[in-house]
Amino acid sequence: MIRETKLRIQKMSIYGAFLLLFYVLQTTPGFLTFWGAKPLLVLPFVICIAMMDGELVGGLFGLAAGVLCDTSGITLFGINSLLYMAACVAVGLLVIYYMQPSRLNSLIFTGTTMVLRQLFEYFFYYVMWGYEDISIILLRHMLPTVLLTLAVTPLMYELVRLIYAYYRRKLHD
Repeated sequence: MIRETKLRIQKMSIYGAFLLLFYVLQTTPGFLTFWGAKPLLVLPFVICIAMMDGELVGGLFGLAAGVLCDTSGITLFGINSLLYMAACVAVGLLVIYYMQPSRLNSLIFTGTTMVLRQLFEYFFYYVMWGYEDISIILLRHMLPTVLLTLAVTPLMYELVRLIYAYYRRKLHD
């Protein structure tokens, strides 16, 4: 029992360290910037955690990732926290009851969450206030952000899958 608890704490600590690392990389100016947009690294990471470890662990890591993103974002504080947590809980439950963890499903879940997040931000921060030429924001900033995030999602899936498989073997030995 004590060994199992230590291994679970160790796995969560590794997830937490990677979450902090990806947050630092995501917020580093100029790092991974293409076409004036940057991928979100923490969102696909926590989505993949939710796919592998379930809705509780995924929801907690989604909440933590959302708080981190809220501290450096321009949106109202708490929006990312709620959205990421809700997305991770939903993904965890979908994988438990209906779907299997896979690269394709990680792309679907991450893409859906990214599109909802970007459309939410687009509507409440640009459309609602009647700015001119807001389609430029959608096409030149938000769409590349979604595409770049989807490009890094398979790497995040493989990383989380390897960590999960390693600790699953250790727990069953």
